[in-house]
Amino acid sequence: MTGRGLALTSLRGGATLGAMQSGIAVVSPSDEDLALKIAARGESDAAWRQARQACTELYQRHARRLLAFLSARVSRSDLEDIHQGVWERVWSRLPEGFRGGNFRAWLYQISRNYLSDHHRKKKTELLADAETLPATGGGSAEMQLIERERMARLSRCLEQLDQDAALLVRARLAGQSYDEVCGRTGIQPARAHKLFHTAKSQLQDCVGQSEP
Repeated sequence: MTGRGLALTSLRGGATLGAMQSGIAVVSPSDEDLALKIAARGESDAAWRQARQACTELYQRHARRLLAFLSARVSRSDLEDIHQGVWERVWSRLPEGFRGGNFRAWLYQISRNYLSDHHRKKKTELLADAETLPATGGGSAEMQLIERERMARLSRCLEQLDQDAALLVRARLAGQSYDEVCGRTGIQPARAHKLFHTAKSQLQDCVGQSEP
């Protein structure tokens, strides 16, 4: 078996739990029991197969709510990749990182850390792009650098907004309509319009104050 032998595309399959077999109720293992099976995957080939099945069951239990959690924090275009990335990290880090207890709490801590790494990587890429602007057309390159700096200030200011306002602004900047955002978040349309314009004013003030 290879180190990354878990095929995440197979996570959507799996056995139905809580079924009746020969008149006897099948007791579903707890999240923690399944996590322990994954942690012991290196003991044998049979343990590896059991670990993959255990990960499938955990995915089926938690994927929908985890997607909802992530969708409120990242753009739609990044959502699926980040969701799969979180589960890859769960698989790779669980043997050493999970010490027992509440698996769901550990899963969401992994998710928050993954999101932090994702946003940090985005900022690093932004800075790297700014440093590698072409030397030709100096005026144009300078304007691009100024624009990137302005966007970096905007990102910092977005972090100061409350969660609903920041989510709404990011969604609008990504091109989503009010109907799409309200349908996904449950924010009432009238409140969404008011919230957006208030947030826009706050961002303009924040970006202006942070300029040299």
